[in-house]
Amino acid sequence: MKSFFAVSVVAVLAAGAAHGQTAVTAGLWEVTDKTTMEGVQPMPSAAKRICIKGGEATIERLLYPTPDDFAKHGCTFEPGPRQAGVFKARTVCPATDTEPGVTADAEINFKADSYEGIGTLLVKDKAGTTLKGTSVLSGKRVGDC
Repeated sequence: MKSFFAVSVVAVLAAGAAHGQTAVTAGLWEVTDKTTMEGVQPMPSAAKRICIKGGEATIERLLYPTPDDFAKHGCTFEPGPRQAGVFKARTVCPATDTEPGVTADAEINFKADSYEGIGTLLVKDKAGTTLKGTSVLSGKRVGDC
């Protein structure tokens, strides 16, 4: 479950160009995700750098994989109400025979050069085992690509 979970957090707390754009500044971003799950050994914080170009400089691009990668998991995306400086969304990835399903709600406060927020996760496998968790998400623009 751990390998799917790592992919799911990225895929879930994160859609792409087709879903309500929220502009940020293009460039090199450093993004961090610290996820905790009830009853599971704490996971280390995950940090990575992402280079986003002008045409793709949105909060969605920083949070989600490409729309093609997103669709490969059969995930659906529901944007929340639009509000200046706040991104809200629900993402659902269905369970498969080998991997649990994930439902995630995200609320991210953002500016042109940074963001921070939280995601709540519900992970459920085919046997009915359910885990709840949270992800603390943050990012900042650190320079040009």
